[in-house]
Amino acid sequence: MNYWDKKNVRDQLDEKFKVLKSFVGFEPQQGWIKTIREVLGMSSSQLAKKVGIDQSRISRLENSEKLGNLKLSSLQKIAKGLNMHFVYCFVPESTLEDMVREQARRIALKRLKRLDNTMRLEKQGLSEGEKKKALDDMIEKILIDNPKDLWD
Repeated sequence: MNYWDKKNVRDQLDEKFKVLKSFVGFEPQQGWIKTIREVLGMSSSQLAKKVGIDQSRISRLENSEKLGNLKLSSLQKIAKGLNMHFVYCFVPESTLEDMVREQARRIALKRLKRLDNTMRLEKQGLSEGEKKKALDDMIEKILIDNPKDLWD
């Protein structure tokens, strides 16, 4: 996938993530399974019957969820029993585009520092404006060239 294809996908995902960001940090105190089950007015034995497992397993799953010890397959099974979709997702703290640009910026700053040191030794140091332009150009070049070591 070339730079423009990746950028397009990043932009599309970033747009979708905007909706999910409001969920970050929001977790019902009792956990999702128990909260949804209770607000639906469903007992743990009723959910167990819908899921095809024993009631004591529902209690263990609800407790495991609070501890963060549930398998994805268990969550999928419970979601199906609740007539819901289970969604598994990573939500970036900023945007995917910002993450990639910041990483490219780090690499560009290292390169620019070496270049500036060499040029100053040759009495050809860059002005602040030239440094900014060179940094912006390097960032774009790094992103477009898409080096395999971007995240090293």
